[in-house]
Amino acid sequence: MAAAYDTLAYLLDRANIHDSVTRLGLNLDLGSTEGLIKDVYAPQVIIDYTSMFGGQPIETTNEKWAADLDPMMASFDGKQHLITSLVIELPQPVQGATKPDKCRVIANVNGHLFRRTARGGPMMHNGGRYILDLVRLPELEKKGENPWRIAKHATVLTWEDGNSDVMTSVSKVGH
Repeated sequence: MAAAYDTLAYLLDRANIHDSVTRLGLNLDLGSTEGLIKDVYAPQVIIDYTSMFGGQPIETTNEKWAADLDPMMASFDGKQHLITSLVIELPQPVQGATKPDKCRVIANVNGHLFRRTARGGPMMHNGGRYILDLVRLPELEKKGENPWRIAKHATVLTWEDGNSDVMTSVSKVGH
């Protein structure tokens, strides 16, 4: 029998989902491969950066994706990802509802990237949306940990400004 989904469980899920998404930006900026694997991404993940780099979405593991990100993030002298306005799509905890095992989050994101040696200037800024599908990992929940991890990460670019040479090494990642 599925566990009941009451107001307390709903609020805990919202807080945990918010934390998982917030950890995405923080771990990217800290260059924490371990944090991306342990606290952000599900073991299997779909990454879709096609609006920025073309190509096709990739299906990979959290370990492979975090390893691919490591040299890219290390190429910047500074970086900051601001994730705001999270809309967490969870069912309301009505009588008889069961705990969901997945949800979607849509959020605004701004990226500020700095590379001193970039030809033409050191700054690149961009913004858009993250569309994130998260899943509940029961094995983490049983251990009393935040069970929510990102299983699909799509970035939808809506604007950019600055020197695109700052991102030269980025477009090769994951392809």
